[in-house]
Amino acid sequence: MKHEYGERPASKATVLACYLAIYFIWGSTYLGISISIRTAPIFLANAIRFVAAGAALVLIARGRGASLPNRACLAVSVKSGILSFFISFWLLTSAEQILPSSTAALIISLEPAWFVIFDWIFFSGAKPNRRIMLSQAVGFAGCAILVMGEGASARPAGISMAHYAASALSVVAASVAWVYGALLSSKSRDSHPDPAMASGLQMLSGGVVFTACAALAGDFSRANDISAESWLALAYLALFGSIVSYYAYILLLRTQPVSKVSTHSFVNPIVAVALGWAIAGEAVTIYTAAATSLVVASVIGIIYSNRR
Repeated sequence: MKHEYGERPASKATVLACYLAIYFIWGSTYLGISISIRTAPIFLANAIRFVAAGAALVLIARGRGASLPNRACLAVSVKSGILSFFISFWLLTSAEQILPSSTAALIISLEPAWFVIFDWIFFSGAKPNRRIMLSQAVGFAGCAILVMGEGASARPAGISMAHYAASALSVVAASVAWVYGALLSSKSRDSHPDPAMASGLQMLSGGVVFTACAALAGDFSRANDISAESWLALAYLALFGSIVSYYAYILLLRTQPVSKVSTHSFVNPIVAVALGWAIAGEAVTIYTAAATSLVVASVIGIIYSNRR
């Protein structure tokens, strides 16, 4: 497939707005997920978000001249979409029924570590150097401190330590599924060359599976029980958390150095912790502070060591 559309250079104001989007909107999505699933069934919540956002991105791409996908492209989109959107967000939203949004965000923020590891093992990428391995170890240690410390002192009433730890491992699995799906898409020659179309097709794939699961689980009959607060959270996640922020991310990847764009990985958890504390009343314990410091240091180390 060939690109069939042109690009206009982005203004400084546009670039700044895009950075603010991937820093603060993506950092806020963890709290948005937590609010949305207070009254919305998990399958239905994700179906609404990703069908709406995926369809919008596909329409935007078509409006900009992107070609329709062929069969091979659709096959890649379905595989990567099921991994990155269905499996990943099913695990993440399920875990956020137990974990604070800030804890989930801190665990997810170690995605750069999984990118390096999986690219090396499964896609013939460069072997991680010692600095990257040390950074990975620091990040994983931070997550262990967070889960063990908060699990022992601040887990919800009636939730066992084993249940709390299993929820944390679900977030790790969500991160792994997201990364493998993203690598599968980015490394395939059959992926759509238009990133907006590619992302939209993947979201739609995940959203369609969520819709089927919602129908089988009887979630549609519970739609009337969804509160206005949860509907607003879902609208925010679809419009800003998916459409606006993904489109901003795509534009930045085309106009800015990857090293600068990837800085969202260590800004997002800080934003998530701050919003969880300020809006949802999530406790910021000594374990949260220590884990945040270690995870942010780890991500910075991975990103900048990988440039050498």
